[in-house]
Amino acid sequence: MKKIDLICYDFDGTLCNTLPDIVNSMNVVLEDNGLQAISEKKVRSFIGSGISELVKKSVYCALAGDNNDPVDPEVLNKVGLEMGIHYSQHLTDNSYLYEDTIEILEHFSAHCQIIVSNKPQKMVEAMLDHYGIKHYFDLIVGGDTIEVCKPDPVVWEYVKNELNLLGEIKGFMVGDSVPDMAFGRIAELTKIAVTYGYNDLPVLQKEGVDHFIDHLTDLINII
Repeated sequence: MKKIDLICYDFDGTLCNTLPDIVNSMNVVLEDNGLQAISEKKVRSFIGSGISELVKKSVYCALAGDNNDPVDPEVLNKVGLEMGIHYSQHLTDNSYLYEDTIEILEHFSAHCQIIVSNKPQKMVEAMLDHYGIKHYFDLIVGGDTIEVCKPDPVVWEYVKNELNLLGEIKGFMVGDSVPDMAFGRIAELTKIAVTYGYNDLPVLQKEGVDHFIDHLTDLINII
């Protein structure tokens, strides 16, 4: 096996299909606030930049369709708080690990594997505990671990400091979103995009992806 310094994974849409519970929580909270439920397709397109962005885009969509008309900040704050509470209580109702997740984590278990997600860290850790895979990771970075989230370069500096990574790094970023690929580019990691995630392929193709994979086990042929 080639020398590997780091394999960095996104979580939602990469290791775990979290869409069903995110959609359900988002629509429960929207309807509780007298707003219109939105489609799974729309929610799917909003995932990747953290809960606050998901809530903002969902509220805009519920109120004004695809328009970007101003929305009362108090409404955004209220929906955001309620979404965080509801979703944290329903993280694993219908979500599930993708078929090859445990197999690939075990295959690369001798190497440094980390998660860099824009989901709140406590939520990521709760789900990793639930699925029994937390022990595979040397570091877990959530959207609120530090003051910024991926693809901000500060996140990469945090990762390097925490893992004591020095000099030229042979690493890989595995994800499904534009922020994932942007983070990989900033960190000078090989960018690997999964085709089954939440961002459409034409969107990802514009991000200079190095490899597309249909299954996580395809990583064995790349790394």
